[in-house]
Amino acid sequence: MRKDSVLAGLVFLVLASPLVAHMVCPRPVAVPKGAGVGEFRESWKVLEPITRRNLSIYPVVSSLGADTSGFLTLDEGVAAGSVKILERGQLQGAIYRRRDARRWPPQVEQYPDGGGASVNELVLLNESSRPLLLLAGEVVSGGKQNRIIGADLVVPPKSDPIPLTVFCIEHGRWTAGGGAFGSAGAIAHPEIRKEAQASKSQQGVWNSVARAATAMSAESSTQDYAHVLASPKAKSQVDEAAKALQADYECELRDHIRGRSPVGVVVAINGEIVWSDVFPTPELFRRYWPKLLRSYVMEAESRGAREGESAWGRKLPGLPNVKQAENFLLEDRGRVSVKVEPAAFRRTEVVASEYQIVALEAIDKTEPAATDGLMLHFNKMTRG
Repeated sequence: MRKDSVLAGLVFLVLASPLVAHMVCPRPVAVPKGAGVGEFRESWKVLEPITRRNLSIYPVVSSLGADTSGFLTLDEGVAAGSVKILERGQLQGAIYRRRDARRWPPQVEQYPDGGGASVNELVLLNESSRPLLLLAGEVVSGGKQNRIIGADLVVPPKSDPIPLTVFCIEHGRWTAGGGAFGSAGAIAHPEIRKEAQASKSQQGVWNSVARAATAMSAESSTQDYAHVLASPKAKSQVDEAAKALQADYECELRDHIRGRSPVGVVVAINGEIVWSDVFPTPELFRRYWPKLLRSYVMEAESRGAREGESAWGRKLPGLPNVKQAENFLLEDRGRVSVKVEPAAFRRTEVVASEYQIVALEAIDKTEPAATDGLMLHFNKMTRG
């Protein structure tokens, strides 16, 4: 069977996760909670690509593992009502009870006055008993305009309101009122995520949204990325891949995994490696995989359209080999900066001329200099 036969092989990870659980045998070796980026990187292995049209997915597998079931995702938290996202000005005058179980009676205070609504800042409350994991590019809809999360981060359980950096993806709307935000169940495609997390450019995000709208023939009066995602052309790409799924793909996927656990992917478009998303466990990877896959399809379509030809009708040049994909994933020379939020997360960025890495670790110690942490997400992107 041709190795470039099916992107649907990876869609299978989403549609048949119970079967995947049987296929990732033997069980991963347990790793202490403090396993950071370095420990996991040593275990990663990149496999042969699975290609559909101009999009190639290189599975990343690992023999290691950790317990990530205690982390809450944005979609899960919003659906349960335990995670709330509001415009900044909506908190003025509200009251809340501090959740310090050691204090009695509970202390009642007012939310701090954060000023009026802001395009690039919202307020988030995590009222659940689990730490909340947020990924850059996750789409939140509602409020005065739709936004995306601006950076990977972890929000501790039972936290007080925190400021949340966001980027607008609906340039033409700023309505009064707006209410609370919901999760759109989507993540922006890599070009937009890069403009937000790496370039930190609101204009760059708007420009990327406009290009995607043109590629998908989904322009709207408010220039809304959520409208693009809901367009018939955008939705059909994943549907098409799912329909192409055949029973014999199960055997091919089993051969690709070879007894290891799938924890992420390296992505190539039009024969060029452009992106990677890797997680510590298959359990966490599966929770994000449906919307990550859609984002990669959107990226492939947008890139093809910008070149003036159908992204799906284009003949691929020679694909990078596995060694090249692995080198892309593991090379890490560059200027390093670290952002630490005590008892929450450490976010490390490595910037080089050709790529940028963002690695997120959860930390449970209050000291800013804490060195131990659990890797949650490793994201690498090309620059330029």
